[in-house]
Amino acid sequence: MTKMLTITSGKGGAGKTSISLNLALALADANHRVCLFDADLGLANVNILTGLYPQYGLAQVMEGSHTLSDIMIRNFNGIDIIPGSSGVEKLANLTSHEADLLIRSFLELPDYDYFLIDTSAGISSQVLSFCRACQEMILVVTPEPTSLTDAYSLLKVLSKKGTMPKIRVVVNRVRTAQEAKASYAKLKKTVFNFLATPISPLGIVARDPNVSNAVFSQVPFLIKYPETQATRCIRALMLKLVKDPGKEISLGAFWNQCLEILGQKPPHIQEGSAIGSDQKKDGLDYLTYSGEIPSASAVIPIDREEERTARRLTSIEDKLSQLLQEVADLKTLLKASPKGSATKSRLMETAPPAHRQIGDPEAPEHFILDFETWLTEQEKSKAKGFAAV
Repeated sequence: MTKMLTITSGKGGAGKTSISLNLALALADANHRVCLFDADLGLANVNILTGLYPQYGLAQVMEGSHTLSDIMIRNFNGIDIIPGSSGVEKLANLTSHEADLLIRSFLELPDYDYFLIDTSAGISSQVLSFCRACQEMILVVTPEPTSLTDAYSLLKVLSKKGTMPKIRVVVNRVRTAQEAKASYAKLKKTVFNFLATPISPLGIVARDPNVSNAVFSQVPFLIKYPETQATRCIRALMLKLVKDPGKEISLGAFWNQCLEILGQKPPHIQEGSAIGSDQKKDGLDYLTYSGEIPSASAVIPIDREEERTARRLTSIEDKLSQLLQEVADLKTLLKASPKGSATKSRLMETAPPAHRQIGDPEAPEHFILDFETWLTEQEKSKAKGFAAV
């Protein structure tokens, strides 16, 4: 039996994948058997953070050409990694044969103590199915208002589906403990008032420049900087997680439930429709404020300047991920080419000619860019002119 954890966030750029990977490594350091499933539909961020670029993914397992053992990255610093790639998107449209192959493959895996699922950000059908099939969900947010509103939106959609996992919140990239407490309190109050959904704090991860340094070097920060502040925070999360054993489930049962959820047609609920008034906990009516579930922007005010800054940071992170992916692709291309000859010739095709050809424009004259030097040259020219007269 395995403890299944879905790690997700309402928006991209919250640091979800970094926390998933380093939390998995911390659990392995504590002698737990751990498997990390990269279930991100977009960029394979686990690959980027580790420098590992597998050739196959979950799609090949569902096609029957490979097994999970074939595609799995074994014993990366104590953890096993399952690359999802395009196969995750295909989960919503499996044939019965493909579903059978997938479940059988997971049944053949060894027993793990922890199975972590790093999902895409947002509310795709795959993300929602992982969240609902797991007994526990780790929701990663940052203090940015947009992160909190998107987290609320995710919980709002989940609450309409009827099945809610245990939700634990990690506030990432915090500058101070006070900032972390204020961010969590804002989210909890909103969820408490409008969704009748209990959440609890798992902990915080401090803003740490060594995290960015580790991303550039493609080495997890828990390994590269074992004593840095972010690493200490991750270890604290791990200890709190281990103290609460929670419910366990077999991998086969989890995937049966996950695929069953994906195969069901969700009930049609209009945006803003009322939650039943019988949804009360501890004798408190959480809908006293209103009979409707308000939108995220209505309950969590947004500082527009902070929102713009958050978007810029997210854009930079996305571009960095794409750049690292392109560098990795180029490395693969260079290795595949015999002595790099094919790649070299391809690059030479786009290189400028070494010598100027007939018909090319004349080379520009030399310009003196330093103003003081230019004045000196002008004075010398005048002096020569007077001497000639």
